[in-house]
Amino acid sequence: MSSLVKMYYEVHGREDGPPLLCIHGFGASLYSWRNFVADGSPLVANYKVVTIDLKGCGKSPKPNGNDYSIQDHADLIYEFIQEHDLRHLTLIGNSFGGALALLLTLRLTDHDPTRLKSIVLIDAGAYADLIPFYLKVLSWPVIGFVGAYIVPSKLAACIVLRKAYYDKKRITKDQLANYAAPLSLPGARHALWQTGARIIPPNFPELAGRYSDIKVPTQIIWGEDDTIIVPECARRLHRDIPHSELVWVPQCGHVPQEERPEITIPAVATFLQTVYP
Repeated sequence: MSSLVKMYYEVHGREDGPPLLCIHGFGASLYSWRNFVADGSPLVANYKVVTIDLKGCGKSPKPNGNDYSIQDHADLIYEFIQEHDLRHLTLIGNSFGGALALLLTLRLTDHDPTRLKSIVLIDAGAYADLIPFYLKVLSWPVIGFVGAYIVPSKLAACIVLRKAYYDKKRITKDQLANYAAPLSLPGARHALWQTGARIIPPNFPELAGRYSDIKVPTQIIWGEDDTIIVPECARRLHRDIPHSELVWVPQCGHVPQEERPEITIPAVATFLQTVYP
């Protein structure tokens, strides 16, 4: 059962501050939020910043089995929110983590609406027809297996980051090492394969049709040069979520919180000042 899996997490900032729950993307880990929780960040100065490693990622357990669908991941995070009694919560998600933030927002809207305060969606997966081709390929049995198991960890990290970044010169050796290391842990490749194979929920069109039900303050942040989830997704999401705010990050790819933190963090901080005045 999913409730037996306890995700690894870290807490930064003010213990008594409003909670921000940061959800990383596919094949990443809580390392992708390092700039959010760095010394001097306005986020840790004012908020309780909780970062998690999704099941199968980073330092979290990597059990055998096939309970790695996007719904399985959402179930675990929902349990985490309940277990830690996170209230007046802001969900922050990048890429696959953004898709999870959307699923959780709809679930909380239906079942526990007073718990959620706002959401921040950073280059989020939101529409089935705009899911990147390489993720669709992972759902093909043979190709998905080869992609998840055969490519060496360092090469996989290099390929992913070069695709995610607009300015390849911003990618550091330390970053490559931190992306590659978890992929070498026992069970990591199985988790990557199983998550990739089930990354698109069968009811995605139905879920996307409910984005207009989202009433909490919503900020959408997007790299103008994202080639993984193209900017058209941001424009559509902005239209579909009433009263949402759209922030473009220039000369930036798929991970603005990593590539352009000097723009992304102040944008999030300014938005949160309106949420938690």
